[in-house]
Amino acid sequence: MTIALYLSRTVGFRILAVALAFLGLALGLDLLENSTEIIQRYGGGAVGVYVALRAPLMLLTILPLCILIGAVLAFTALALKSEMVILRAAGFNTIRMVLRMLPLALLLGLLLSWLTGTAGPAAERELEIRFPEMFASSKAVNDIWLRDLTGIIRIGEAREGGAELAAVSIFETSPSGALQRRIDADRAVPAEGGWRLTGVTVQPWSQKKQVLAEMVWETRLSPRGILAAARRPELLDTAEIRQVLAGDLPGGRGTPFYTVKLWRSYAAYAVPLVMILFAALASFGLARSGGFARNVAWGFAGGMGFIVFDGIASSLGQAGAMGAVPAAFLAPGLFLMAGLWSIVVAEE
Repeated sequence: MTIALYLSRTVGFRILAVALAFLGLALGLDLLENSTEIIQRYGGGAVGVYVALRAPLMLLTILPLCILIGAVLAFTALALKSEMVILRAAGFNTIRMVLRMLPLALLLGLLLSWLTGTAGPAAERELEIRFPEMFASSKAVNDIWLRDLTGIIRIGEAREGGAELAAVSIFETSPSGALQRRIDADRAVPAEGGWRLTGVTVQPWSQKKQVLAEMVWETRLSPRGILAAARRPELLDTAEIRQVLAGDLPGGRGTPFYTVKLWRSYAAYAVPLVMILFAALASFGLARSGGFARNVAWGFAGGMGFIVFDGIASSLGQAGAMGAVPAAFLAPGLFLMAGLWSIVVAEE
């Protein structure tokens, strides 16, 4: 058995064990709170469906922490059994050992990216379809704000599954973002090439207001697209994000939100490597020395610090206070360098 395979198997099995334990605990607590309502509303067979759909969402949340804890446990076990001493005596420093686990890190990154951009959003949508009474976002059909290539749209109420809109306001903007005109309509229904507005007031910029009985609003917005954007989900399919940014689908949030979400789906590949780097600090020192416990603590602190800093950067990016690319990659980049630096210092 090669060194790379042995290290990857040791670390991977402990990450798997921690993930299963945490996932089981999270699902158990969730069912403790919701199982009675599920059985009363949908029957006993719906519990299995609920668990299957909730599992990807919970795993997405806990996976980075599970990678950190599992890797720390693995490196601690290797140190306690003096296997790290043997490996270093054979010429394998910690950086070389971590590099040999790159395939494992990439595999975990692929899993995290898939959960973020595909499995998680699909599970969230299916939960709202199968358990609508339990998710308030499925009822969000009033006071809808959208954005597409023409500008910003406000819809007071969506009726008949989005096929009839009431109290519609359209703020048309130029490519630079300047307001060109505002259109208010009492009612809107689908028509060829867009929507037919009735009870219309048109207010061009710096011109007189116009009152029209009706007019056609040319847009690619569909009833289904309006309701989908009104949901305002936290998890978004990567393909849908690209469509929103291209203007093919409406968005219920600003462009920075979707851009950051897209870049974070790519940045997810670096998260497991960051966690493994900080967890590797647990391999330094002797089990009975204070330095060993200190290194384990620093490993946990570094991994948890990354999770907190990454969340702050993401929030700033989604709010438009930071560029999308820095918001997605600043934390992975900084903490990768910090992890490497910590290992170099510990090696000395």
